[in-house]
Amino acid sequence: MTVICNATPLINFAAINRLDILQAVFGKVTIPQAVYDETTDSNFPNSQIIVQASNSDWLQVCTVTLTIGNIPPELDAGEREVITLAIERSQHKVLIDEKKARQVAQELGLQVIGTIGILLLAKNKQVIPEISPLLDAMIDIARYWVSKSLYQQVLQQAGELSDFQPN
Repeated sequence: MTVICNATPLINFAAINRLDILQAVFGKVTIPQAVYDETTDSNFPNSQIIVQASNSDWLQVCTVTLTIGNIPPELDAGEREVITLAIERSQHKVLIDEKKARQVAQELGLQVIGTIGILLLAKNKQVIPEISPLLDAMIDIARYWVSKSLYQQVLQQAGELSDFQPN
């Protein structure tokens, strides 16, 4: 299965040096040129990890050739190119975290998976034994923001948090 990936999931997994999870869960990952440019900018601390992965056969950088008029201009270039590339290639799974971009992608018939969804898939496929250490690392290292309630909900869904709450 090939998916089209936006910058945020790529940045989060690169920050904790675990791009291998994307490969293990999805096989092949495609990123549009705008996402590659954004994530390999010299100011990005983990850009070399992404450059190395793009030199492999599982992370592919593609140029978008189609223009789709109903993608709002307020989305950033990477988000617009992810959605466009998915439609252009009829690959209906996209990895996007940003709320507005997720909404647009879903309205256009795409299946959206975010960073947390990737972690849940990885645990379900037994690629990783636990979500919490990786999610904690993303929060600490990549400054990935997750509300306390979502954090608890995800860990409970993953079987890493019991229903019992002491008084």
